[in-house]
Amino acid sequence: MRRRRTTAGEHGDPAGRQALEVLYAAHADRVLAYLLHRTDRETAQDILSETFVLAWRKSGTVPDDALPWLLASARRLLANRVRSDQRHRALTERLAAMADRTMAVEIGDAVGTRTEVAAALAALSAQDREVLVLSAWYGLTAKQAAVVAGCTATAFAVRLHRARKRFRVALHRAAQAQPVHNAMSHPRFAQRESA
Repeated sequence: MRRRRTTAGEHGDPAGRQALEVLYAAHADRVLAYLLHRTDRETAQDILSETFVLAWRKSGTVPDDALPWLLASARRLLANRVRSDQRHRALTERLAAMADRTMAVEIGDAVGTRTEVAAALAALSAQDREVLVLSAWYGLTAKQAAVVAGCTATAFAVRLHRARKRFRVALHRAAQAQPVHNAMSHPRFAQRESA
């Protein structure tokens, strides 16, 4: 049986902690400056923290000349954050675009405006958003999405049904907050809901 290699961050190693403090004191300002040239202050400080957490976890692999390693790690962590933020924005825009399509006026009336959709999505749990994303964004069947979600196709179908219901309720609340466009009161949508 092979033993897992421990890092300085495990078991409260005082020498490892001291080494990290020395590393932080020596390089944190330069890593932060590097990040501030690429992003806003709040994100830069978050990524700086993540960089030194990574250095703590991988203390055995951080070279003696640590600055290039720290900068490369910070660059990768920032790129991951940017990609994640872009995916989130793209998802919100894509779902909101469903409301703005001129070719499907009924969908626009039923779904709501971009602002309402974004507010409704934000009000949902992460699991509900994930279920809706797998179905609407990626266009997966219940069977395919179930593999991703780690459940049966039947369980996924139930989750999707419930997520859609909660989305409609959240969208209704968002529409009530937006007096200009109350999509849920549209006669076509009311007919569909009663069916």
